[in-house]
Amino acid sequence: MSRGVAATLAAGVLLGLAVVCGGAAAAQAEVAVSTQAQADNGAFLAYAPAPVRPAGLCLVDTGVDLNPDTQTSVVYRTAIDGGSGDDASPDAHGTIMAMMAAAPANGWGMIGTAPTAVRIVSVRILEPGQTTFPFLYYTTAINVCLQLQSEYNIKVINLSLGTSQTPSSADYIAITNAVEQANNYGIDVIAAAGNDTGGTLDYPAALPAVLSVGATDARTGVFCSFSNRGTGLRLLAPGCDLDAADPTSGVADENYWQGTSEASAIAAAALTALRAYQPTLTPQVAENDLTGADNGTLNIAQAFNNAGLASVVAAGTAAAPASTLTSQPPTASTPSAASTPTSTAPSAGAPAQAGGNPLGALPTPTVTVKRQGRQVTAVFANRRDDMTVQLRLLGYAGHTKRLVVLHSLVAAARSVTFAANNTVELQARYRDSYDVERTSPWRTVRLPRTDPSGAKGKAAR
Repeated sequence: MSRGVAATLAAGVLLGLAVVCGGAAAAQAEVAVSTQAQADNGAFLAYAPAPVRPAGLCLVDTGVDLNPDTQTSVVYRTAIDGGSGDDASPDAHGTIMAMMAAAPANGWGMIGTAPTAVRIVSVRILEPGQTTFPFLYYTTAINVCLQLQSEYNIKVINLSLGTSQTPSSADYIAITNAVEQANNYGIDVIAAAGNDTGGTLDYPAALPAVLSVGATDARTGVFCSFSNRGTGLRLLAPGCDLDAADPTSGVADENYWQGTSEASAIAAAALTALRAYQPTLTPQVAENDLTGADNGTLNIAQAFNNAGLASVVAAGTAAAPASTLTSQPPTASTPSAASTPTSTAPSAGAPAQAGGNPLGALPTPTVTVKRQGRQVTAVFANRRDDMTVQLRLLGYAGHTKRLVVLHSLVAAARSVTFAANNTVELQARYRDSYDVERTSPWRTVRLPRTDPSGAKGKAAR
């Protein structure tokens, strides 16, 4: 979350507070190699040749306004309330996150972390005129990102708005399942650690499966004073003393924006780019490349080299403005922070993590069939929210003695009721809600001949 929008969630609502951290804006052109790009050893990335296919970064935030720094990098905007995808924050929080991640070198505003490799999909969860939103909106937004995954090649979801309060058990389970499902679909989830002056991690960064990001000073490498830290923090990235720009005028202003929001957006862009150039990486391997490159401190060139992408580092270095960038060999260094624990244990008081299935064959349906008169109800005990049920009703048609499919249907429910008529058997399988080609094996169930009341059903021939 940003110091521009110092986000704190209380009683399930987000309280926004505008804090402009810099002085008067300096009328200057965009900085060719930003302070943050030098700090995270990622200056090459803004000038690297584009990958075969750019990767999508799903930005769950306050929306994004179009300006010269976002109009080419933002490929899709939507809002979970069905409204405009424009930025609903008075401080343009989501817009500056998009600029931090992927603003191009165009002479206006600023240059983001990975403009040639990253495309932004913006999902607005803040409603116009509001400064708060329910915790469940995170889960809703993650599901929207999943629905858009294949169309925009989404590899990373970034959450830069958070809460210092522990979510309810139901909310915790829902978002944990959503994050796990994203991982199963090959998507990393990153979140800002929070700006509570060194406090414990905010949610959703405190979730075990989320890559949590704290903020360090881009000039000194030490923790930014506002950054949360401690158990579960997995990565440090530049979050203060940054080169940025006003999202409306494009006027460059050093340190105008700072926060763990920016740190998270920078790290998310780096991870998205890594997976664009090396699309076979799984979420866990890609995160390990990023967090392990420099002992928990963001070192983009080192991560790329470790992933076998030294040629991208060399090409980007060669293409960057010669007067502003010299090649820096990626070397491991001791993190500037006093400590960066890597434990992913849930925070105290958090409910246990819910289970799930890895990406692969969907579970065969567990079906219980009940009959009452001419009505039959099929109950599916193991259907998940990310699956629909595909049913085929089999019976005898005409004078044939062979079972044939009388009717087919698809339902997004855990029970389906239908008229028995000539149905003798049903076949059921699960179908992935996001990838309809991915299905489970069929389960065949014989219908009961009578209902529990003793009424006779039609006998099978």
